[in-house]
Amino acid sequence: MDKKDRIRATGFRVWPTVLITFIVLALPSRGDCEIPAKQVLSLGQAVLIALKNNPGLNRQANAVASAEISASQQRTNFYPDLQITATGSKHFDKAYEQTTGQDENRNYSSINTELSSTVNLFNGFADIAGLKSAELELGAGRETLSREEQALAFETISSFIQVLTDQALIQVEEENLQENRKLLERIENLYQAGNLALSDLYQQQAETKQAELDLLEAKRTLNDSKLVLMQTLGLPPTTRYQVATPDFEKLSLPLADEDLDQMTLLALANRSDLKAQQRQIEAAGQQVRQARAGRLPKVDLFASLASDYTSLNEESRFSDQFMDDNPSATVGISVSVPLFDRYLTRTETAKATIEQRNEQLTLREKELQVGLEIAQALQDYRTTQKQVEVVETKLISARQSLQAYEERYRVGASTLVELTQARTQYVTAAFDQIQARHSLVTQEIALAYYLGDMEPVFAALELEKT
Repeated sequence: MDKKDRIRATGFRVWPTVLITFIVLALPSRGDCEIPAKQVLSLGQAVLIALKNNPGLNRQANAVASAEISASQQRTNFYPDLQITATGSKHFDKAYEQTTGQDENRNYSSINTELSSTVNLFNGFADIAGLKSAELELGAGRETLSREEQALAFETISSFIQVLTDQALIQVEEENLQENRKLLERIENLYQAGNLALSDLYQQQAETKQAELDLLEAKRTLNDSKLVLMQTLGLPPTTRYQVATPDFEKLSLPLADEDLDQMTLLALANRSDLKAQQRQIEAAGQQVRQARAGRLPKVDLFASLASDYTSLNEESRFSDQFMDDNPSATVGISVSVPLFDRYLTRTETAKATIEQRNEQLTLREKELQVGLEIAQALQDYRTTQKQVEVVETKLISARQSLQAYEERYRVGASTLVELTQARTQYVTAAFDQIQARHSLVTQEIALAYYLGDMEPVFAALELEKT
């Protein structure tokens, strides 16, 4: 495994999504989230842009808006309806009159109007259950949106830090190439002076070419990482920008309590995705209640006002018939008792009950997943803590070893192979140091994300939740 493979292998698996979610909260407004050409992009700006432009998050926001409409519609089920009906007709009738022996024309016109209203008094509490179900689903949608915002911030920060890492690796590769070129120039001078063998010159030329290739590959990797970040932000891949390095020392958040059981309990209490699933279970319970309402009677109150006019009454004017002679009013109560509905109510109740059980199983599955995430994140955090100590020591050792071999090679006390190996070890140690320092902060904030408790992040960043 070469140095780049080792860097990718330990990679930034869990980058601090949560951090950005709260940087967003601390910013005064969400005003302009576009990136002018070649602007320096900060961590907070990146998350703001993602929250504004990401299509997946916008779809979830639309789902919440749709749930709000559904809840509003359920509330209107408690209101009476009101409708007016007007019917106008022309009747054509011709009859044979036996006494006169002639056809008699009996054509006439009529107008009928009715204003009616109906309000439900009782439907087995189906309307109440429907409203509660809609409100619970709305709450679940909002909790899901909150969690998806955190997930998007997680993805954004991961991509952002990957860009930072690739930029730092390019700097190491550039320094490595520069040192190899200096060494190649020195070897060429020594070879021309007859003090070194041709094999050393060829070997260093190969090492210099490899360093050039490594630099090109690092630049390509950086370009790929920037494209991924743009995709996450929902911006065109042609957008030009540079990322600004955050203060990692300020973001380092040592954990006061690393007890796995306590952290798991805290996550179960705080995670918004679990809260959303709990509301889904409650909503499913209301849907069971709504389905059972089909077994109970339905009581409606109705009222109507009606009047009509006909031209057959030639002695009475339209206003007299419509306003004085023909108006009528009706008020009543209708009761509908279900006797046999082809087992529809029983079927719907059984289906709703099964759905409620499925929601309960989903919650259990998510709770187990939370426990796994906390355990893995805590183990990664502890491992990264130790890794930081190791890589710092290895870098110091590799730097001293490289300096020693450079001096020894200068006086002819070591071979070029030994010097090349020492330089490779130093570059690898420099890579590991960059990754370990970033990764430690990442693991600390990732734990806060998995716990669903961002108060330590707020305290460290001196932010206030707005």
